[in-house]
Amino acid sequence: MERNLELARKAAAVFYPRVRDHVAFEELVALANAGLAEAASRFDAARGVRFSTFAWYRVNGAIIDGLRRTTHLPRRTWAKLVALRAASEYLENRAEREAAERGGAPATGADALAQVQQAMSAIRTMYMTSFESLRDDGFDVADDVPATTDKLDGARLASRLREAIAKLPDNERALVTKHYWEGKNLLEAGAELGMSKSWASRLHAQAVDKLRQIVDVGS
Repeated sequence: MERNLELARKAAAVFYPRVRDHVAFEELVALANAGLAEAASRFDAARGVRFSTFAWYRVNGAIIDGLRRTTHLPRRTWAKLVALRAASEYLENRAEREAAERGGAPATGADALAQVQQAMSAIRTMYMTSFESLRDDGFDVADDVPATTDKLDGARLASRLREAIAKLPDNERALVTKHYWEGKNLLEAGAELGMSKSWASRLHAQAVDKLRQIVDVGS
């Protein structure tokens, strides 16, 4: 923990611009440090992921879960945080899978660049999915949908995404609904569906990969 306190402050700094009107920076740091302590207690070096990588995702999740418990954020702000948490969980799952496949060796060169591009595409998909939950509640969020040339393109892409979510297998669709529409983390959503955290994480990553293909084709 002592060697990675700066990591916790960096994570807090990522969130602060999005919630600065509602939460003090030091409050975010306190949440981040709690996540760091949890990461230290759960870390297993045998899984092939470095502690700093493992802790980064857990710290992000701890900040968002803490904000959900202690603050009342505007719905648009919360939707963006849901997307950030989902992105963190997706990338954590992928980092563990890739570490297992490579025996812990980091990706380099073209492989590393491809991973960054895939991650950005996945994050964009989750960002859009989080705003779909607001549309269901009657909010007009067309101006917030990223990387579209106009509102018509954004509406078409949102329609494709909605159709794709409806076609997911039942367990993946239920998990996505609880994660994005109900704002639950994967541990909570998985528990309600009778899944372990690791299985829920795997299913979430599978669902995001399927949705990402739809979004990429529609872009």
